Amino acid sequence: MAFTMKRTQFTLYIAANGQRELGWAQPCDVWSIGCIVFELYLGITLFQTHDNREHLAMMERILGPIPYRMARKTKTKYFYHGKLDWDEKSSAGRYVRENCKPLHRYQTSDDEDHRNLFDLVSRMLEYEPGTRISLAEALRHPFFDKIPTSQQLGDFRAAGDEARERSHSLSR
Repeated sequence: MAFTMKRTQFTLYIAANGQRELGWAQPCDVWSIGCIVFELYLGITLFQTHDNREHLAMMERILGPIPYRMARKTKTKYFYHGKLDWDEKSSAGRYVRENCKPLHRYQTSDDEDHRNLFDLVSRMLEYEPGTRISLAEALRHPFFDKIPTSQQLGDFRAAGDEARERSHSLSR
């Protein structure tokens, strides 16, 4: 029996190339989860691109400038003297400018649940891996306070942040 598979476009929920060059550890997974949480909230992909330079430009537009120290330490062709080498006047630049806005402006309501969710997402999308919220910290975030104890996965208050200590980030 023969069958054909339809080619599917997958969204990559990973840190941009520049961030991945700095090392892969749990903070990269936290970044990915932050992107997924955003998509579950709005039904749209936060960084809708498969081009690395455009991905970095979207990150800067949504999250603010990439820290100079991080940009300077990457070995990619996307940075020049610690700044993103990006033509904002190009068609791709116009697309980013017109379709990306600061993260907090995507919040659809100002009630406590929405504020807590966006606080959590912004901490998950912190550029510096060493200051990004850990998985254990994320599970203790006030956003999850309304989950009944009987439905919680476990007691993460005692888990500590051993994973953060094991991560290989340059922020130390």
